[in-house]
Amino acid sequence: MIEKIRARQRHARLMRVATDLVRDAAAGAEVSLAQVASLAFARHEMRIDDDEAADYLAAARVACGYSTDHRPAPAV
Repeated sequence: MIEKIRARQRHARLMRVATDLVRDAAAGAEVSLAQVASLAFARHEMRIDDDEAADYLAAARVACGYSTDHRPAPAV
């Protein structure tokens, strides 16, 4: 149960980080994966890799109404 709560909190924090970056970017400006990872560390002391940053950035872009050409998830 505690793991589920922590996972939800982690997800919410990372989505806020990515969404804030997308909303604050000037129209047409690209947000980099490094920006997502850096802000996640600065705000929440969370280290994320490029794959995770890409997923959250793509989700934030879609949530804010932008299109994304995010790569599909790897086959398991």
